[in-house]
Amino acid sequence: MFRFAKMSDRKDLIELWYDCFGDGEKFVSAFLDNFLKEDTAYVCEEAGKIQSVVYALDCMIGSTKACYFYAIATDSHFRRRGLARREIEFLIDYKSKQGTEIFLLTASSEKNNAYYKHLGFSDAFYCEKKTFYKTDEKVSVTEKSDTHKIYDLRRKLFSGEGFVSFPKEHVDFALKFTERVFLFEENGETSGYALADGKKIVEICCEKEQEKFISAVLEKIGAEKADIYLPIHTDICDFGCKISRGMVYCSNENLKRKIGENVFLSLNLE
Repeated sequence: MFRFAKMSDRKDLIELWYDCFGDGEKFVSAFLDNFLKEDTAYVCEEAGKIQSVVYALDCMIGSTKACYFYAIATDSHFRRRGLARREIEFLIDYKSKQGTEIFLLTASSEKNNAYYKHLGFSDAFYCEKKTFYKTDEKVSVTEKSDTHKIYDLRRKLFSGEGFVSFPKEHVDFALKFTERVFLFEENGETSGYALADGKKIVEICCEKEQEKFISAVLEKIGAEKADIYLPIHTDICDFGCKISRGMVYCSNENLKRKIGENVFLSLNLE
């Protein structure tokens, strides 16, 4: 039986998530607290137990309504039955009737990438990976998590048609599960933020003096270098350095052409 999940399904959803992805119960419980609503998780129930789920998280691309399919999971004993395909197809139809025009997801492997292409998704949100090194040139950074400043900076820099814009609740959730957060501020204005786990910078957003900001963060986390994913324009970048960070489905080719140019900045929801 296919249906939307309810709060009473919480135990099954946590067990399924843990079996498929290995994340701890604290993370999964917090995710469900934030995102399990009346129509965000579409599931297949068999023998009184949830066997498959797709989470549908609303977002925007410029002024266009979009939906991000997240944590697509099926119990290993119930795979190869088309459960996820039926869930995704239903959600595309359901969300389209509500005005959603673009659907996004991140494939966890080449095999899954091929599977989603079979469902009509294509690679998008291209970026390049660039290595930055710690240098003597730095700016002043502070270690603090300020949701409002980070959200406002993302909205300022990534409000164009080629970027995914998540609601503030996504920012709140991501920051709770990020080990360290650094801000670059000048004269009361926030010019950059960086998220770091251990000696790895997992995301960066910077308006100016990017290399100096990254160098300062590297010093703070005790690392000599970092590989950072940066936005590129697919029309001017050599194909060999393009990396797809996500996949997209939309029936309107004009919309599709708008969204394949820049990195999918996800705040740890990839």
